[in-house]
Amino acid sequence: MIRRALADPRIRHLVHFAIAGFTAFAVDAAMLQLLLHFGLGPLVARPFAILTAMIVGWLINRTWTFPMPGRPHLREFARYAAVASISSVINYGIYAAIILARPQTLPFLALVIATAISTVASYSGYRFFTFRHRPKAHPAAPSDSP
Repeated sequence: MIRRALADPRIRHLVHFAIAGFTAFAVDAAMLQLLLHFGLGPLVARPFAILTAMIVGWLINRTWTFPMPGRPHLREFARYAAVASISSVINYGIYAAIILARPQTLPFLALVIATAISTVASYSGYRFFTFRHRPKAHPAAPSDSP
C-alpha cells in the first residue's frame, strides 16, 4: 500500500517536502534546546535555531523536494530567502505570541504550533514562487509536480 501511494508523483512530492520539513524541524528543535541549555532565553535562542533550520531546509528542498539543476542562482536564492524570511516571521511571531500570552507554555510546544501553522505558507511560497522554474520531467518519466 505504501509502495503504491509513493508511485504517485504528487504523493511522493509531498512526502519529500514532509521529510525535508521534519528534518529542518528537528534541527530547529535541537538547536533551540542546545541554546536554552547554554543559558540563552527562549526568545533570544529561537532566531538562531530558525536560521540553522532554514539552511538545512534550503539544501534538502533544493536538492530533493524541488530538484533544480546546477548551482543555485542569486535570483533563486533571493526568492528562497524571501519566502523563508516571511515564513520565519510568521513562525517566530506565533511562537513569541504563545510564549508571551502563556509564559508557562513549554518552548517546544510553542515551536510545534508555530511550525505547523507556518508550514502552509512556506510550502506555497517554495512551490509557486521559489522553485517555480523547475525543469520539466523527461516525457518518459512521471512528473514530480502535483
